[in-house]
Amino acid sequence: MEISIKIVDINKLKAAFKKAPLIAVGEYSTAIERSAFKIEGDAKRAAPVNKGSGGGTLRQSISSRMTGRASAVIESRAKYSAYVDQGTRPHIIRVRNAKVLANRRTGQFFGKVVHHPGTKATKYFSGAIENSIPYINAQLKTAMQNILNSIN
Repeated sequence: MEISIKIVDINKLKAAFKKAPLIAVGEYSTAIERSAFKIEGDAKRAAPVNKGSGGGTLRQSISSRMTGRASAVIESRAKYSAYVDQGTRPHIIRVRNAKVLANRRTGQFFGKVVHHPGTKATKYFSGAIENSIPYINAQLKTAMQNILNSIN
């Protein structure tokens, strides 16, 4: 999922970048870093935990980091992250490198083919992004105001 941001008063911002590029980049970097950290925290709190198996792997896979000046990545590195967030349609699971499909942890055996009913979306990650939009806007507005205050 990607977020697109429309910057209001772009002409003022362009003038600020010309007058004080390091101040502008620094302020926006701070705003982006705070926003990424908030999304990370919200996603971790909202991620479901399978308490029966010890759980917590999905939450532990969520992280954020700055990737440059005014650029950040928030990611969930668990291979199944998107399936949990977006859900799945009903699908067929077929045996590949074993004789039978089984859950080793519980000792259940399912056979060579399973008609999986699908899973409901939890929106833990995309919901964290959606819910953070007002916070992100406030951070960017504060950054803009700090830039304008510093060049006036």
